[in-house]
Amino acid sequence: MSSERGGPGPGSRPAPGPHHHEGSIKETLVSIIISLAMAFIAKSYVVEAFVIPTGSMAPTLLGKHMLFRSDQTGYEWAVNPWYYINQNADFPAPLQGADDANRPWPDPMVTDPMTTSRSNIEFAPDPRTIRERAGYTPPPQVKRLRMGDRILVHKYLYEVLPPRRWDVVVFKNPENATQNFIKRLVGLAGEEIWLADGDVFARPAPPSGAGTDPAKDGWFIARKPDRIQRALWRTIYSSEYCPREPVRDGRRWFHSPWSGDGWASEDRTEYRCDNPIASRLEWDTVNWPITDRVPYNEVASRIMPERPAFPVADLRMRCGVRPDSEGLKLSATISARNHEFQAAIEDGRAIVRMRPAGASEWSREDWSPLPRQALAPGRVTNIEFWHADQSLSLWIDGRKVVTSTYDWGPSERLLHVTGMPGDDYFDEPSTALSRPETYTGAAPKLWWSFDGAPVTLYRVGLDRDLYYQPVARGDTPGLATHPARLAHLGPDQFFACGDNSPASQDGRLWNRVDPWVQDIDSELGVVNRKLLLGKAFFVYFPSPFMVNDRIPVPDFGSMRFIR
Repeated sequence: MSSERGGPGPGSRPAPGPHHHEGSIKETLVSIIISLAMAFIAKSYVVEAFVIPTGSMAPTLLGKHMLFRSDQTGYEWAVNPWYYINQNADFPAPLQGADDANRPWPDPMVTDPMTTSRSNIEFAPDPRTIRERAGYTPPPQVKRLRMGDRILVHKYLYEVLPPRRWDVVVFKNPENATQNFIKRLVGLAGEEIWLADGDVFARPAPPSGAGTDPAKDGWFIARKPDRIQRALWRTIYSSEYCPREPVRDGRRWFHSPWSGDGWASEDRTEYRCDNPIASRLEWDTVNWPITDRVPYNEVASRIMPERPAFPVADLRMRCGVRPDSEGLKLSATISARNHEFQAAIEDGRAIVRMRPAGASEWSREDWSPLPRQALAPGRVTNIEFWHADQSLSLWIDGRKVVTSTYDWGPSERLLHVTGMPGDDYFDEPSTALSRPETYTGAAPKLWWSFDGAPVTLYRVGLDRDLYYQPVARGDTPGLATHPARLAHLGPDQFFACGDNSPASQDGRLWNRVDPWVQDIDSELGVVNRKLLLGKAFFVYFPSPFMVNDRIPVPDFGSMRFIR
């Protein structure tokens, strides 16, 4: 008999000797072998690995690319390949620049996205002429092309669960069944889809053969869940990337996009206002237009011009706020779509509200009590105002405190951003909606307001949402981008678009169906359920760093779940 807490009692057997560890080692080895076998089986039959070849999903997922880092701001970003072997888009040159054999082009030179959101493109007769840019341009440099992200795809998830909107899916390209495509699912089976002003609108599809009226009711905006929306914000500017030398050679080349009377905002990562009375910090929309420009798509003007950029009003305004004393009131305002959208903290309440432009009263207002410690003196409170997918929300220290929605249909939305009644473009498929200059009311203005205490702001940033461009092929609007070309999805059909909308060959632009796919589904622009290969869920081997241009070192910090 042995003691409950002590060692062995009288007559008990001695503890096992070291030779018994052989069984433990053997069991461990067997467990490892079984685990490896199960992993191999899972990889072969349940999970499959894919390599991202192109930038149609950038920056969510990266294909082959060049990686740049600004020595002024510390910002790092990817850019698509500039040069291709024999001008074949399937074979980008391993070395991008003059060091590559028989490549006469200059070394790549791109614009730091954190010092300007605009590129001034100057076309010249000599194709080797480097274009002029606004903002900071890192020195020209030869770049070794980096491989695309490696991802894991769950192959049989859709055998037991239906595909969900916003899933990132892998499927056979309906135009060429030998290719695998990866896109984001934006339209579900049995729906009618209209991409209006960058957002996804849907309604139940009419019965087969029945007529459809785009102006009729039934439309709803497809809102992204918070976890997906947070992953999809694209940074336009954030003050922690303020350049270290904004004045060079006696010339100021950088001005902060945020400025206001009484504010110290130039040449600093934090902004300070000592005035306790009403003060306003505004965004410079002239030099920093808010568009869907994607830094990944920057190209050499000698090859082709940059793609057109559309104004974007689905935005996140954010900053860390440290008041000097009690009683601070603040608000963040976005003026766009002929309305004002605002988040505010005042009188112990967190508020979101909206009103038509020029109106004195708020037409919609929702509020909740302010969390404890919010805006406490000497403490930094992180504030985010989200305006996306026709919803408003105020986040405080990472928690959504109050939210509200407005439910315009696509016709009403386009009226607010173009000023064009539906009759102007319903009757025939004009390409007017495919041109940025049509969206005269979409360009936003925005500002922060503070009152009641001196304040210091940190990490003052602006981010934009995905924007699905209303592209056209020649004189024909892209599928789902015009009321005369809505996407009608049958019981087994889906609609998919790339996150890098300006550079994605997706359902909007497909113009043929592979003969092999014809037997499955002959309709243009859709992905049949039988073509789905699975859901992408994890980046297991991000594009590696190269040591001495030879040894790949995985970027483990970029391993991530795909949202």
